[in-house]
Amino acid sequence: MPENRLLAAVDLGSNSFRLLIARVEVSPQGPRVVPIESLRDGVRIADGLRSDGTLDEASRQRAFVALAAFGERLRSFSPERVRAVGTSALRVARNAQRFLRTAEAALGFPVEIVSGLEEARLIYIGAAHALPDDGETRLVVDIGGGSTECIVGIGTEALALESAGVGCVVLSNRRFAGGRITDEAFDAAYYEARDAFAQTAASLGAHRWRYAVGTSGTAESLWRIARAQWGADALDRESLMRTRAALLSSGDASSMQLAGLTPERRPVLAGGLAVMTAVFDELRIDRMQYCDGALLQGLVHDLLDRDADRDMRALTIKRLLRRHRVDAARARRVRDTALALFDQAAPGAQEEVRARRALLGWAAELAEIGRSVTHEDFHRHSAYLLAHAEMPGFSQSEQDRLALLALTQTGSLEALRAQSDDEAGRLAVLALRVATIVHRRRDASDAPAPALSLSRGTLRLQTTREWAQRFPLAHQGLVAEARAWSQAGLFERFVYETIEPGAADAA
Repeated sequence: MPENRLLAAVDLGSNSFRLLIARVEVSPQGPRVVPIESLRDGVRIADGLRSDGTLDEASRQRAFVALAAFGERLRSFSPERVRAVGTSALRVARNAQRFLRTAEAALGFPVEIVSGLEEARLIYIGAAHALPDDGETRLVVDIGGGSTECIVGIGTEALALESAGVGCVVLSNRRFAGGRITDEAFDAAYYEARDAFAQTAASLGAHRWRYAVGTSGTAESLWRIARAQWGADALDRESLMRTRAALLSSGDASSMQLAGLTPERRPVLAGGLAVMTAVFDELRIDRMQYCDGALLQGLVHDLLDRDADRDMRALTIKRLLRRHRVDAARARRVRDTALALFDQAAPGAQEEVRARRALLGWAAELAEIGRSVTHEDFHRHSAYLLAHAEMPGFSQSEQDRLALLALTQTGSLEALRAQSDDEAGRLAVLALRVATIVHRRRDASDAPAPALSLSRGTLRLQTTREWAQRFPLAHQGLVAEARAWSQAGLFERFVYETIEPGAADAA
């Protein structure tokens, strides 16, 4: 990456929306990320989650206003230098996809909804770069508005990732309605949080950490209160109990007066405290330090790694190929052919097209992982695995697209029709299906690939007559494929034809 390039990260969190702009400084010791500007808007989008699971109009409008302001600041940024993610509230909102269309228009950049485990991975990356590389095993805890992520790691490597569906906004809304704080309400919130962390504790219990670190708003607020109000040098059990007593004494979130507590944290402090107390008890923590590296910083470092060919997604693909014992040589041939076909027909080099191309390449390599389950209907098993597997580096929308490509690599096109995908998405599916047919023999003797072009709504697939005669089974497969696409009506016109060698060049 060139010196002094700017990267930006946007976090559409359940409590606040945040923007971080950072400069990458290159030195002999390697690149260094230097934050230069940050913006925050307390959207509190989780407040807008209605009983039917949808976001209300007021919360959506607050979100769009904030994103439009962020978008104005990012107007000069190219798409590959910005990564925006949505977290817990958008993971559960039933109308999230509708929301995203307007959100992306307001921001001017794509927004990914990331899984809880991917959020945890990114949080740990951000924290790891803010902590000393001391070789010690550590626990990182990030209490957000709608979920809490717990990660055990050493250096920049995460060893265990967990995400629990409880956070400061959701719990405050559920247990402390109207800002009223009582013993009964706090106990109910505390035990709800403990229940949410029971599985997390069991999973992380196999790892022993040397120390615990808190990140993001709740941890920062409680840490500041512990220092300013109680004179503690870290967040500890005593400071948590004293803060609880102070909250119960006030009885009302709006009237709380604690040193270190900012006004915007008052409405969600009780819920955040209940979660943090549950974390201390379930994970048997006595002390916790605070660090200011979290999701935003992790996003920036992840962007930097992608630029330096250290994309976590590529590592995830390799891991899945090994786990499911995929025929790697054939997978590469299918991938290369699918990408060659896509490149011939795809329009231009827009960011969205490049993103679809990358997903096509990975999907082609992973298309047959379902054969590790059964050979019958393997494509359905591949789709299920890709939709539900733990895939560090991938957003949920990316996993969904990988699953769709795997599902539609053969058989019916109904799933693609139901998606109403764009032209680049349909071309990716076609390229994978044709590549699968071409490489049906599962050896290296089936090149060269057909020619593919798209012009004025007409998709044209061509092979030489010599190739069709040499590989009659593949030829018949392409004939059937052309018929299937024509019947589906996903392109205005679909033509498959055999030509004499050199005829296409002459034309």
